[in-house]
Amino acid sequence: MDRKSFELLYQDAVEALTSRRMHDALNCIRGILFNTENPELNRELESVQQDYGMMLTFISQGGTDPQQALVHRNLTHRAFTLLDKSARLYHVRYENDLYAETYNRCDADQTASFDQWLETADLLREKLSEERGKTSTGEAEENSFYNAYDRLFEYIWTAPLFHAADAKKLKSFIERQEVDEQALLVSAVMLNIQRYFDPQKYRLLLHFCRTEHTKVRARAMTATVWTYMQYEKRFAYYPDLSDGLSLLAQDERLKGELILLQQQFLLSLETAKAERKLQNEIFPDLLRSRNYQRNKMGFEQMEEDLAKALRGEPNAEWEKMRGNKQLADNMKEIIAMGKEGIDINLGTFSALKGFSFFQSVAHWFTPFNKRRPEVKSIFPPGVRHNPIQMLMEAGNFCESDKYSLCMMLNQIAPSQRDMMISQIGSQIEGNEEGLRDVAKESMNIGSVYRSYLQDLYRFFKLHPRKTQFDDPFKRDQLFTRYTVLESMLKTPAYLREMASFLMKREYYQDAIAYMEEALKHETADAETLQKVAFCYQHTDRPSKAIYYYQQADLLSPDNEWILKQMYLCYSALGRYEQELDCLKSLEEMNPGDTRLISEIGLCLMQLGRYEEAAQRFYELEYKGERVVPSWRAIAWCNFKMGRLEQADKYYRKILQQDKVTWEDYLNAGHTAWCLKQTTEAIAHYRNYLQLYRSKRKDTTQPLLSPFDEDRKELLLHGLNDLDISLMRDILQPEPES
Repeated sequence: MDRKSFELLYQDAVEALTSRRMHDALNCIRGILFNTENPELNRELESVQQDYGMMLTFISQGGTDPQQALVHRNLTHRAFTLLDKSARLYHVRYENDLYAETYNRCDADQTASFDQWLETADLLREKLSEERGKTSTGEAEENSFYNAYDRLFEYIWTAPLFHAADAKKLKSFIERQEVDEQALLVSAVMLNIQRYFDPQKYRLLLHFCRTEHTKVRARAMTATVWTYMQYEKRFAYYPDLSDGLSLLAQDERLKGELILLQQQFLLSLETAKAERKLQNEIFPDLLRSRNYQRNKMGFEQMEEDLAKALRGEPNAEWEKMRGNKQLADNMKEIIAMGKEGIDINLGTFSALKGFSFFQSVAHWFTPFNKRRPEVKSIFPPGVRHNPIQMLMEAGNFCESDKYSLCMMLNQIAPSQRDMMISQIGSQIEGNEEGLRDVAKESMNIGSVYRSYLQDLYRFFKLHPRKTQFDDPFKRDQLFTRYTVLESMLKTPAYLREMASFLMKREYYQDAIAYMEEALKHETADAETLQKVAFCYQHTDRPSKAIYYYQQADLLSPDNEWILKQMYLCYSALGRYEQELDCLKSLEEMNPGDTRLISEIGLCLMQLGRYEEAAQRFYELEYKGERVVPSWRAIAWCNFKMGRLEQADKYYRKILQQDKVTWEDYLNAGHTAWCLKQTTEAIAHYRNYLQLYRSKRKDTTQPLLSPFDEDRKELLLHGLNDLDISLMRDILQPEPES
């Protein structure tokens, strides 16, 4: 059977089981097992088939069984287990991906049982603990210990479905380990269950969600939530697993961490945005703004400036230098992203994942340990304040990036490396206390979750064979999309908090869902109503936005911000009378505000009240504010009112300015022509055509289309169709090449 046929059968079987079509599912499993020559699985298939047949026969004969639902659920469990065992058998026999390679390597090395694997690891751990109590630890013992746990990671990752006894043994074994080894093995369990669902391993993850070790708990919580997201439909047949997940929210500490996890999931989606901004805007702007040369010193200077900026110390000169405001704004945005927990280091470290260290899947999940043989040379014994260690503890580095940094340093000649470490030490000298405070902050629970999610993001996005893994980051990350997760956290306080978080991230549609759900459980306040309205406004639904703004205005009358948003919504809908009312209310609050005077003038123009509009722009001209834009509005208002001499006066003033637009030439041409100044009108029209040719965004747009659009205006001013057609032919440009 080829891969495509297998995948179709597997997916059809899953769909059939989750849709309660047992007969179809068993037929699909039979197809997967065809020619496998596995007596045990074929016997189990026949047994499930027989038991299900007996159940159907009993029902067809009129029998009733109060345990019918339970019996059917147990049969479904057996069918799911059989399906996953069959799929795994096909996988390791016929696939050549990393999972199959690792399984076959473990299988070839497996001269011992599962119990002996765990016993060997225990012995090595005890031996290493004894050795570390001595003056120096033998390198061979260190290597043996870490190699054994790397292999154990691979064994657990590719282990078959567990019986309850196997899960109990592994739970006991993990609890005997140091925190770092516990964390590593919990990640191995996550990878295992991601490949093939295993209820026993899920129960194991639920157990470690309640451990006191934050590093282990963060990994178990992440794995537990992701597994549920991946297999949500299956959980309907495992109510004890759904209940176990739900119970986590009854612990206030764990409930808080679930909210942290939700936020970090969503922040991880911002990683690509931060990376694009760095690569497409920050680095090019740095190169342009400081004239960095493509040599070693140039890149060192660039990296120093960037490093300072990412620490919150942007170069003040950027804002002073002409043309660098955008660079300064971009840097501030990146700094803010880093402080919020968005991963801004991915691009820097993505090129440092090609070291041989990362050929082992286990090493992508290994907590940083300076005792590991691969990095211990960077941390020589007896050095009290190792600058690299202080930098790692205070920096915003995930575990994987810490190893990357050490691997990079290992590539440098010892003398140069010592010099570099010395330079870093001199830079942080005197600031040790501050760095220690930062290091303490980086150990809070939020930082632990952030670091682990960044490790996971690197694995699923950067691993050379990433396509062979199911990427959890591609799934919908919102908890409210999943029944059990939604029920766990669906409180007004959580909904409000997440709505604000989503608004900040510009997930407006999802924020609406959260806030409207919260409003079902509590009395609306002005702030919540404003937020709902704002989200509707930014999802191009101004009518809905106005409804909520009006509700907010009743609770918080004469609110300037609400009035500003309402006038924007009315403008988007073309409801200019209501827009004008909002603008006049704002003007009462801010008399003399030039922007409001201008907006009111434009709104009056939309309403055809050109006399009133012109008075507004005359006021701006008198104040010396927005002078040229005011001239344009005055000229057009006078043109519309038939005051052609006055319009012509202002168009002449406009055409003497530096930044003349093609619209200026077009409208000046209309005015001159209506004044019978035909030669002057043609000159203006030719200037319009020349400028429009270079400025238009759509090059397929005919050059005379703006002229054609104004035909109605020209007719209203006494010109006839023949006049306009003749002028059009006079202006007809040469064909464009």
